[in-house]
Amino acid sequence: MHLPLGSVDLSDLEFLEAAAAGDLGLAQFRHGDHLRLAWLLVHQWPLNHAEDIARSTIQRFAERHGVSTLYNETITLAWIRLVATHHEDTFAEFLDRNHERLNRELLYRFWTPELLTSDEAKRQWVPPDREQLPGSAYP
Repeated sequence: MHLPLGSVDLSDLEFLEAAAAGDLGLAQFRHGDHLRLAWLLVHQWPLNHAEDIARSTIQRFAERHGVSTLYNETITLAWIRLVATHHEDTFAEFLDRNHERLNRELLYRFWTPELLTSDEAKRQWVPPDREQLPGSAYP
């Protein structure tokens, strides 16, 4: 089963514009849509800039919908950095090849659940405590 996308009816450009403007509804920005954002950003910008854009976009979305306490810096950056290690030609191909492992269990390969969900991990990047990220120059 593939990851559901709430933004499937939007083109990539429409999706990026709506995300940047904070105009996506809760149903349009699910986990698969977060991955779509990461995919599009890492294929358009240098990694550090993609991270900055994703961070501000997700934080704006969370604030707009009253769920800003759910934002987690480490999870956000982890997914961006993991997506950046993939070289499929399209986001659809990326999902097709990887959909079964694109869940929190993948992150638990690198972080213990306690560290990943800690207040510190929510506020700032916390390096993995189990295994280094693939292709990683990240501490």
